[in-house]
Amino acid sequence: MSREKLIAAIVDEIRRNQRLTDMLDEGAAALMGINRTDARAIDVIHQHGRVTAGELARGLRLSTGAVTAVVDRLERAGYARRVGDPDDRRRVLIEVTAAVTEGAEELYGSWEDAIPLYAGYTDPDLETILRFQQLGRKWLEERLSKLQEVSTRPRQPRRPRAEDASKPPAKRRPRPS
Repeated sequence: MSREKLIAAIVDEIRRNQRLTDMLDEGAAALMGINRTDARAIDVIHQHGRVTAGELARGLRLSTGAVTAVVDRLERAGYARRVGDPDDRRRVLIEVTAAVTEGAEELYGSWEDAIPLYAGYTDPDLETILRFQQLGRKWLEERLSKLQEVSTRPRQPRRPRAEDASKPPAKRRPRPS
């Protein structure tokens, strides 16, 4: 297989895996009775153990106000709780509850479950896989930054295409009262 075809096959597999991950995450959120943003918040909190609201906002790319609403919903659902920071009593940390830990392992498995999948790889192979994943994360972070940049630009009015210019303007219909 040529290098270009191999790269295309890798990109194709990544897209398939992203779709499957999205479907799994959507199903898990539905099972838990929460929305996708709340599910992503649980993942960020779970991955870090405990986070501040600011850290969660950065991890989700949301405003701190939006994160407050997320944490409120997660607390009401029994999936997260606010706890005092033992090192700074003015700070509040957010952590997941046992319901999340138990449910996540049941649905997603644990990192130990992956050990047999990688049994045939050498340590240098595993280091290559790790670098590949890190490269993918960096690429995605760059795409997210680009998306944010594009989405905050003022919108330019759409220019009519040449074929649109030959058509008469659409008639406005009266609005029903």
